[in-house]
Amino acid sequence: MILVFLIWVLVFSVFYIWGFSIVTAIKRISKQKEKYTKIMPDEAFFMGFLVLSSVSGLLSIWIPLGIKILLLVVLLATLLFFLNLKQIIISFRDIIGSISTLKKWEMMFLSFITIFILLYVSNKITLGDTQSYHAQSIQWVRKYAVVPGLGNIHGRLAFNSMFLVVSGLFTFQIKDILIFPLNGICYLVLVIKLFFLFKKENITGTRWKAVFYMLLLLLSLLIIIPDLNSPSADIICATLIIYSFTILMNLSEKGSQLNYVQIFLLNLVVFSCIAFKISSLFLILSLLFIFNKEVIKRVWISVAVGILMLSSFIIRNYYLSGYLIYPYPGIDLYDVDWKIPLDDVISMKLEIESWAKISTLPASDVINMKISQWIVPWFTSLNFNNKLIVVINLLSLVSFLIMILKKDFFLAKIQLLILLNLFFWFLSAPDPRFAYGFLFLGFSLNIAYVLKHFDQSTKAVIFKYARIGLACFLFLVVCRRIMVPLNTLKNTSLWILPASFDTVETNEHYSGFNYRVPVPEGGCYNVEIPCTPYPLTNIVLRGKDLQDGFKVLKQNP
Repeated sequence: MILVFLIWVLVFSVFYIWGFSIVTAIKRISKQKEKYTKIMPDEAFFMGFLVLSSVSGLLSIWIPLGIKILLLVVLLATLLFFLNLKQIIISFRDIIGSISTLKKWEMMFLSFITIFILLYVSNKITLGDTQSYHAQSIQWVRKYAVVPGLGNIHGRLAFNSMFLVVSGLFTFQIKDILIFPLNGICYLVLVIKLFFLFKKENITGTRWKAVFYMLLLLLSLLIIIPDLNSPSADIICATLIIYSFTILMNLSEKGSQLNYVQIFLLNLVVFSCIAFKISSLFLILSLLFIFNKEVIKRVWISVAVGILMLSSFIIRNYYLSGYLIYPYPGIDLYDVDWKIPLDDVISMKLEIESWAKISTLPASDVINMKISQWIVPWFTSLNFNNKLIVVINLLSLVSFLIMILKKDFFLAKIQLLILLNLFFWFLSAPDPRFAYGFLFLGFSLNIAYVLKHFDQSTKAVIFKYARIGLACFLFLVVCRRIMVPLNTLKNTSLWILPASFDTVETNEHYSGFNYRVPVPEGGCYNVEIPCTPYPLTNIVLRGKDLQDGFKVLKQNP
């Protein structure tokens, strides 16, 4: 646990210093230096994280992202720290000043949440996708530049999430211990941001917004905390989606505008999230909120950031699979020898979509079902928490109409944005984890909007009950998730180092190159690459070594 905390401090410092320097540059270029003097810690942190994600993606095309590149990033952060020493010291004083204004219960709450998350992430990584291909993908990123046709030896290695790329740069390993710190530290920064927004809205009297932010905090904590120690793109996208809406909610007050730092940051969040998880595609609609003035300039900013963030995503797709976007074969532009066979791509696409609907039936059966045929089995297969979240989100249609009738047009646009993204998710691959961010937002907004109608009444006592309800919700979260932290406390070895990552026995095989296959066949965990879930039959090297990539031997007619 202590080691994870120290790594979090290192990662936060690197992202914050990089982001602070970039924010300072944006202010100077946009001539906003005097008007916006204060740099918010969360803005600097996410700015640094997302820009380094883009840089990592571009570098990964030509070089492996091993320890040397990480040391270079840390060295550059140190240089930037001394170049901006005076401003950074002032910024840290502001942070300390904000912390000193917290009441005792507020400090206790944030300290408890931080320790609770640390206790959880110090336990064993249990996410199946990390065991199946996350750890393997990260190994390839750390040891090789992008490998042509890598998806041919295991289709999931072509799932080109750029989050796995930056996770490769910021993965720490001690023997059989793997530490993936990015989801944990990014989520903790979001939690602190949501708490300070809760405090701000509670003080200023906008109590329904305070409830909205606290519900987001507690609901996300309940659902996603088990996977914070993994490099899951679902978790980081949930974090970024919620964070993007905290930026947009700044526009809810009359006359409020986003400054250029926030505009640039929102673009980074949106395009990074798409590159991390293509199912976040419709988050791009949130950029419509910034085109209310200086349209041409802001469109150019969006175009420039989009190219910056998505270029490496597109290039890596080209090399890993031979397709523009994998596994979506509809846009088929390339004819290269490492291209994954079309039948395999279609099969992977159908597997994802059908598994998200009904995981217990063959993909060929599910994919031909009408909505009326799969929706009931899909809903009944959800656990209680997800059922409740989905039901509350169904009320979004009603609340949207009420917002229109009440002339709450800003909230109506926010609700419509959430609905469109959930509609896309539901029709494509409705596994709740693919849309956690939007599901949490819809749930919290629906409940908070009901309370909004009592917010103008000085005699309303409903908010006293709302506070009690939030306290009960926190108690529920702690009770529901307490066993894993207790296990950490009982196991003194976990106080220093986190739990080891599981391994699996393998057999060696040969197909023009040596590779490993697990026994029993399946997930490769962190076995030395190349490892495939099943023996290969017609896959060969394109050249002399693994860096040259893999191709499928064409069968004679």
